Amino acid sequence: MAAQRIYSVIPPSGCVRLVKAISRSQALSHVANSLFSIRVATQEDLVHALSNGIKVEAVRDGDQLFIEGVIDKE
Repeated sequence: MAAQRIYSVIPPSGCVRLVKAISRSQALSHVANSLFSIRVATQEDLVHALSNGIKVEAVRDGDQLFIEGVIDKE
């Protein structure tokens, strides 16, 4: 098993979270899971959001792997 480190993760609220994890991405994912709810959009979600001017965002290659300055490029 890879060695774990303690990472300081600072969400937009500014409240520091100390997370023991194998990588920065694992620490970030742990914190993000407590801040955000993610699910597949329903048809009603799409109709409501699109009618309110919200556009669908497309992920570029690599966006899911690295956030510059936040996640190690392991």
